[in-house]
Amino acid sequence: MASVSIASNVNGERSIKNWDLEQRNIYINLDQKTDDSKTNLMVGYTYTDSQGRPYGLTVASSYIGSALPTAPDGDINFNPVWRRDKNTNFVATLNHEQKINDHLSAFLNAGHFKQDWYYYVGFSKTLLNEAGDFTATADNYSLIEKRDYAQIGLRGDFKTGDLKHNYILGVDRQWHYYGGPSNSVTESGWNGNIYVGDPGNWSHPTFGQSDARYTTRNRTSGWSVMDIISTDNEKLNILIGLNGKSIKRDSYKADGSHNKNTGHYYDISPAYGISYAFSPRFTVYANHTEEFVEGEIVSTTSSLNYTNKGETLDPYKTKQTEFGIKMKTGDFLHKLSYFDIKKANGIDILNSDGSYTRGQDGERRHKGIEYTATGTIAEKWNLIGGFMHLNTEQKTSSTATNGKRPNGVPDWTASLGVEYEASDAFSALLRGNYVGTSYVLNEKYKVPSYFTMDLGVKYKTKMNSTPVTLNAMCYNVFNKNYWSASGNVLHLGGPRTFMVSAEFEL
Repeated sequence: MASVSIASNVNGERSIKNWDLEQRNIYINLDQKTDDSKTNLMVGYTYTDSQGRPYGLTVASSYIGSALPTAPDGDINFNPVWRRDKNTNFVATLNHEQKINDHLSAFLNAGHFKQDWYYYVGFSKTLLNEAGDFTATADNYSLIEKRDYAQIGLRGDFKTGDLKHNYILGVDRQWHYYGGPSNSVTESGWNGNIYVGDPGNWSHPTFGQSDARYTTRNRTSGWSVMDIISTDNEKLNILIGLNGKSIKRDSYKADGSHNKNTGHYYDISPAYGISYAFSPRFTVYANHTEEFVEGEIVSTTSSLNYTNKGETLDPYKTKQTEFGIKMKTGDFLHKLSYFDIKKANGIDILNSDGSYTRGQDGERRHKGIEYTATGTIAEKWNLIGGFMHLNTEQKTSSTATNGKRPNGVPDWTASLGVEYEASDAFSALLRGNYVGTSYVLNEKYKVPSYFTMDLGVKYKTKMNSTPVTLNAMCYNVFNKNYWSASGNVLHLGGPRTFMVSAEFEL
């Protein structure tokens, strides 16, 4: 049996003012392998207490100005010191495969996840104008979430003539529980400016905390069949798959009992693909996958402070088509692909009283090109890089959004890193990161592109007989000030940040 344990402890002030973080993690991984079976068990626990954690600002629909305000210094915090959340996360997974004969094996996959945000004081901000003024509200939205998953199946192989078949048959079940506080309270009346941050005199909200309770349960049952067909020389590979999924939704009453089948959805989705290796250094491929998934859970931490936060929207189907090439030149591996993704379009609905409700309308389509390259450019020198160009638009029933680029989605992203391996024990990394232009308020305001640099070193050693990896990183070396958008929310880019860590393999 092999085991790996990872533990970490974070405690203290961050690089952003008035943000104090305490976090403890421990993860244990156990592997056992015999001639006829292999088993993996992983258990992990995380405790987090974050005070003053920075969050973004929502650009008001009535925003005044010809452009967005210039991003202030990255270490400014728009949140007061009393904005706080405490939460715990627990995760456990079990994977087991048992050989039945030389051509057939059975497998079991199971998992459990639970997170409990038992203390939460939020601070949702709305950016009003180009001068950087904002208003804010606070709330006490604690939440709780749990997922249980189990899958059993068979994996095997057989031949038909000159073709080899590797197939998988499986059935699975997932129980997803989600809930918020029994008594959520919101208070308003705070005002500020992004160039000042927390002025230090904002009064603490008067509300108390309310324990979270489960409000919804989704039960997902599924089956899947997949066959990978290949020739004897393995130059040609064909994948054919089909999966069915049933999603049933239950709602909980205040007394803890629940109403079954408040929503029932079912769908069958295909998956297929093909790849052909013209040589060991050149392969072409194409694939198409569809997946029926649970609907979006409306964010409880968004600065929009949705009227339906914590609710689960209707399930939807995603469709993805991709084709491309994989090529090796010298010691370099290149991958170039084109993809086309379709999914439900999440929208923020502005109500007559100025509040927002999260919903779905139409379809969001992402089409793009992605290129990655990894390899050795000289002795001891490695290069890792790539770029993605994304052309995306909404297809909706509203003239305000139909044909528009989704808010906060950049057109270009790229990164390029150079690593120098001085020895097996020591290496250094220099990396550049680029994020292109995006928009908010349906292409009304541009979020400028930005470029940052990171620098780091790694050293492997031993303390007694325990392997230790020491890491030191400096993010945003030149202390670039920038906005990063997510939907209509602007997040202030982090300042120059230094990080030192040690990893012990126990």
